[in-house]
Amino acid sequence: MNRTILMSLLVCISILLTGCQESDSNLVQRARFVGNENLKLKNQLKEKDLEIAQLKKDIQNLEAENVRAAQAAGDANIKILRTLAETEQGNQALLQENEKLKEELEKLKAQ
Repeated sequence: MNRTILMSLLVCISILLTGCQESDSNLVQRARFVGNENLKLKNQLKEKDLEIAQLKKDIQNLEAENVRAAQAAGDANIKILRTLAETEQGNQALLQENEKLKEELEKLKAQ
């Protein structure tokens, strides 16, 4: 009976040891897989960080270009308004001169 118990005990221990070795092997494989995935994710994160930095630079360039375009448009609008004001002044002067000439013409016709 002692021999049977001893044999049973040895079989159980060998099964446990074999099972532990297999689970250790699985753990190592899982750890490697997780490590590889972590490396891939870190690389993807670096790529995305670079892409974000480039996009931020692009945004800054576009904002600067927008400011320049707004300034140019503002300058053009100011020039147009000045020209319009000068034209309006010229028109007023012509209207006044026209009225004077009409009055002179009426005086000449009346003589």
